[in-house]
Amino acid sequence: MLTCAYCATELSSKYCPFCEMELKDYQISKNGNRMSNTIDSIPAEVEIFKDTKTLMEKETIELLFLLRYARKHRSDVYNLRINVHRATEQGNEMQEYNAASYSDYEEATRKVWVIENIIKERIGYFPSKVTEKFIYIYLDRINQSNEKKMKIKESSVQENA
Repeated sequence: MLTCAYCATELSSKYCPFCEMELKDYQISKNGNRMSNTIDSIPAEVEIFKDTKTLMEKETIELLFLLRYARKHRSDVYNLRINVHRATEQGNEMQEYNAASYSDYEEATRKVWVIENIIKERIGYFPSKVTEKFIYIYLDRINQSNEKKMKIKESSVQENA
């Protein structure tokens, strides 16, 4: 039986009378199951370079992985920038590399901000650190939420006549 993924009302069309709204396909579930937020695979690091609109379509768990990658990338770019700056100070002809390294660092920083703000928009904050433990706990909570069906038990109290 098709049900609304928000309230588990049985559906005969894409309209949920309880929620009073038209539902999209992903908002329709079966037998009172909740919407799934799981992912099939861990996103690749290169996905941090996708545009903001594409990132906004990702699941929050994917964004957490991407935030971790983006912060690492920014750190790597920063370290490269420091090395280029030091070489420039020693008189090496690297002015164009210095400008490029600043541009790369600015781009990496803005990408981190984009991912942080999408996460903040969804869960109210962005984590200061995205550790293996944080991701494991987050995935475990997703699985626990997915397992809890939306089902109202019928009353066992019988009316006395």
